[in-house]
Amino acid sequence: MPKKSTTNLENELKSCDTLESFLKRNLDELSTASLAEQIQTLIASKGLTRSGVVKASNLNEVYAYQIISGARRPSRDKLLCLCIAMKATLDETRELLVCGGFAPLYVRSQRDSIIIFAISHGETILELNNNMYDHGEPLLE
Repeated sequence: MPKKSTTNLENELKSCDTLESFLKRNLDELSTASLAEQIQTLIASKGLTRSGVVKASNLNEVYAYQIISGARRPSRDKLLCLCIAMKATLDETRELLVCGGFAPLYVRSQRDSIIIFAISHGETILELNNNMYDHGEPLLE
């Protein structure tokens, strides 16, 4: 996991004389792993099983395994389902979203706020979707 904050890294990059010096100094801070590799690493680091994550995600089983193996690219919502199933932290979720090419969660968005709350409070997909429904937001599926 990163040791420097994203803001600190960005400031360092802006003030650096050469790209090479920045990259050399921060090699261990920069990720080159694929989304599937990052998901698999997170599952392993949390002591979870793929089957447990797939079940908790409420996704189609075959589709979820294809995302985890890297055979399919998920939508933002499908990736969020996996993040919640893995009990990913807010920072881990943001990192996976960015790695997947998606916008990070944004607190000024009502829908994203509901998701942030769910992640911060360890809610399940079912609990999250109940809150989505109650506030007129599209369910996470």
